Amino acid sequence: MNIFLIIISILLSVICILLGLLQRYYFIANVYKSENYYSPEFEDLIPTKENLVAWDHPDHIDFIGDSVLNDLTSVLRAKSEDLNETFDINEHKKQMGTDSEVYNTIQAALAFKMAGKNSKAMKLFEHASAMAPDNADVLNWYGEFLEQHYDVVTADELYFKALAYSPDHQAALLNKKRTAPLVDRLDLKLFEEIDKLKDVLKERMKLNNFDTVKKQAYYLHIYHTIGIEGNTMTVEQLKYVLETGHVVSGKSLLEHNEVLGLEKAMQYVKLLTKSPYIGIKEILGIHRRVMGHVDPIKSGVFRDQKVFIGSHVPPSYKDIPRLMNSYVDWLNSEEAQNMHPVRYAALAHYKLVDIHPFIDGNGRTSRLIMNLILLKAGYPPVMVLKEQRDKYYDTLKTANMGDVKPFVRFMAQCTLQILDMYLYGTKSLSLDGPDHRIMQI
Repeated sequence: MNIFLIIISILLSVICILLGLLQRYYFIANVYKSENYYSPEFEDLIPTKENLVAWDHPDHIDFIGDSVLNDLTSVLRAKSEDLNETFDINEHKKQMGTDSEVYNTIQAALAFKMAGKNSKAMKLFEHASAMAPDNADVLNWYGEFLEQHYDVVTADELYFKALAYSPDHQAALLNKKRTAPLVDRLDLKLFEEIDKLKDVLKERMKLNNFDTVKKQAYYLHIYHTIGIEGNTMTVEQLKYVLETGHVVSGKSLLEHNEVLGLEKAMQYVKLLTKSPYIGIKEILGIHRRVMGHVDPIKSGVFRDQKVFIGSHVPPSYKDIPRLMNSYVDWLNSEEAQNMHPVRYAALAHYKLVDIHPFIDGNGRTSRLIMNLILLKAGYPPVMVLKEQRDKYYDTLKTANMGDVKPFVRFMAQCTLQILDMYLYGTKSLSLDGPDHRIMQI
């Protein structure tokens, strides 16, 4: 009798596994081939390896390419400065003060606020929040000041932080309830603006000489992506490495290998845009290329040890296979793909970084997964600039606290930034008439 029950249990288990596999294959075959999802109209923004060769002779100088590169760099710098001008609640270094110092500072700030001396009040609120970054009262008062005078989005973030440290803070609860729907509407407008500019870019890509813009933007993408991780190569140096295959004097082997690895990974992402499914194999394949030149043994392999990322402790390495299977299920789910593609891509980036499945290369791999999703959904690839490194990591920290909206918003702003870069590049080549939005920046 016991043997019979064991056999029945085994058969039922096998049937369940087969049904699960059939369900997954059916889902892949029938859902991911949806025209709404599979429309990689911008995968050509990653040029092929053959198109990167700029000269047949080492003495040849690509004057047009250098001019376009300078133009693209200039517009990115301007957009980065605009983005950094928004209030950064994590900008000020912690300057721990006594309770009395914090109290006196906040009282002075409130007094200046009442007197209409907003500039002085701002400086004191900033100082108080730097001295007491986990004080819910200070965060809430600072948020109320910003909401009233400057920035409802940053105010909403401050109310969240106040509630993270004091969940029952009544004033912060009321304030958050009021600002949340306002911020959600602003985020929707941001996505709408992205969609409009994306459609403009589709038309601009048909113009002559766009290949020059595309190639220089590709170099900038590699430059900023490895630059965030500490690579010191200039864009001109990595351009030389990729176009000639020669080394740059004074730069380490590691830095050369990071350039080569990311270039191979981006070419692989270009191939993956034609695949309807993103699975473990594809994620490991991206990481294997990112880190293959740097650490061949650990590239394309999940970590087998505990890691620490600042104050954040990622999950145990023992849980990674299970977490990655859940991640892939979500990544390919109808729920995820029903989101706006920029939100979906940003969340995919954050979720993978949060799992932190690799010893090294998690950020680069996550950003490539994000761009794979964007490309597959008909959006251009996004880069985070070296100059935005602090803001990038600050929004990731806020996401670790439980509020992922600032990170999604930051990635949306980076998407706008890149669209402006491409559109400005076509304008600088006199390919079209002046763009009304670009003329305003």
